[in-house]
Amino acid sequence: MGGNAAATSDSGDPCFGAGVEQVKIESASDTYVSFSTRSASQTGDLDECLLRTFTVPLAEVYTAPIQGIQQVKLVKGEIGTLVLSRAGWATKSSDGSQIFGGDRALFKEPKCAAMTRLLTSLVVVPTSITVRGHLAGDAEFFDLELIGPDAADAQDIGWNGADYIDLRLTTRGARRLGLKPRPATVQIWPVRIRVTGAPVIDPSVTGEVDLLSIEMADRLQAFAYAKPGAPVKLVLSQDGVNAFHVTPQLVAELSGETARLVGTCHGCAQTVRDHARTRASRASRASRESRRRTA
Repeated sequence: MGGNAAATSDSGDPCFGAGVEQVKIESASDTYVSFSTRSASQTGDLDECLLRTFTVPLAEVYTAPIQGIQQVKLVKGEIGTLVLSRAGWATKSSDGSQIFGGDRALFKEPKCAAMTRLLTSLVVVPTSITVRGHLAGDAEFFDLELIGPDAADAQDIGWNGADYIDLRLTTRGARRLGLKPRPATVQIWPVRIRVTGAPVIDPSVTGEVDLLSIEMADRLQAFAYAKPGAPVKLVLSQDGVNAFHVTPQLVAELSGETARLVGTCHGCAQTVRDHARTRASRASRASRESRRRTA
């Protein structure tokens, strides 16, 4: 198919479907769409959240334009949001895995109201960036510390949930992963990207987030640095910001990075409700600590 077609199923339903935030189109025809995206764990083990391929009937895809959503073109190699019906979300991969977030998908597209959440850009000075994952074409998992001897000094990391990330290795790092002992750039599918460090606005506190946690971070992350320990900008939810013992309000006051209100990620509906009290408690505690430090 050369691009988006008219919606072919349930197009009159204002709550037709929910968006898979990021997919990579593998193939498409007049009857089906195949795409790759992050899969859900079958047992609760995050190591099972691998890049897998799913195939759905075109009738389960909402392809008419939706305001505010960058829908993926149904062309091989394109990456973007794919809005699926309930039946589409229920589709499983060849090994029985579901789409990541499918157990809590919020069916609000194209016109139903939905909850929103705040995303804040927080600049952090990292003391550790640990990636757990596997090389493209290799099923063996490893943990790689990017602020260490196995990783090159400079890194440029982009995560979208539908494709591998590129990491630069030193000779030692390449040897450790069973590659030729020379500096190399490799493709890795991550199941965790854990960042530990202190926010620039308050170096006295330390926090940690997993950038692949939908509760803590945006589904899209991109940061680069020229040397280990250089500040990186993370896009975090309220819970993610609070994990660094600051609040979105404090970030806005001290850095000018104002939180932006967005439609909640489709797998976060239940989590938003579950974490509301915890978030409020953390925010109140962080505000008290900030006032005490500045008093």
